[in-house]
Amino acid sequence: MNPTGRSEEPDGPGMYLDLPDARVVVTDALLEMQDNIADTIEARAMSCIYGDAGLGKTFGVEQALKQLEPDLLLSLKFTRSRPGPKDLRWALFDEMGLPGKKPGTPTEFDELLRKSLPRRRYVILCDEAQQYRRECFEFVRNLWDACKRDRPAVLFVGGKEAYDTLCSDPALASRIYIRQEVLPMHESEVLTVIPKFHPAWEGVDERLILKADTNKCGGAFRMWAKVTFLCLRGMTVLHKDCIDEEVLDWALRRC
Repeated sequence: MNPTGRSEEPDGPGMYLDLPDARVVVTDALLEMQDNIADTIEARAMSCIYGDAGLGKTFGVEQALKQLEPDLLLSLKFTRSRPGPKDLRWALFDEMGLPGKKPGTPTEFDELLRKSLPRRRYVILCDEAQQYRRECFEFVRNLWDACKRDRPAVLFVGGKEAYDTLCSDPALASRIYIRQEVLPMHESEVLTVIPKFHPAWEGVDERLILKADTNKCGGAFRMWAKVTFLCLRGMTVLHKDCIDEEVLDWALRRC
């Protein structure tokens, strides 16, 4: 992310490794994500949030959607790779809790979805969208077009591959309302954010924080959570009450 660490909140959901005592740092990037998602929902539009793995995209989206009624969020995230349109149809059917049996043909299925989606102000979250086949993006776009004025809001969240796929098709690219690229933290941002991210880093020599970032973390929150988790373990193993050079080296060797 691209944060400045202006304030903080305790114990956000979904922290990598369930890192104890980790805090959600309210950054400019997180606030921008919240604003962009709110604008997308208000406009009933399609938007894309993309960037490298481990930068906090999914976590930031979850934070932004916390105030949304849970039954309005249609989350399309799959454990299998390369899902197809059939997977999206079945997931939407289940997420909306539609009654009866699933339609037997794509035409019947799409007609049911076109009639059902406009009934409520749904938000379709396409997470890990870099795994989607091109026809999945086309399916979502056709479904969104067919709903006309009562369209769902659609959020594509994923790696740069998802953004490249969207941009490679003029029909898709022209319908993307907002694009936000999530970037790693700069060194100066790391020094501001990481002591707020976890109390174990409060008062730690800035040289050690930059060493961790340069050698392993690369400005990515997921890697910072991993290194922090290992540092906490290292403090126990080495009988230390704070992160010092020995603890950090112990942790970095295990990453």
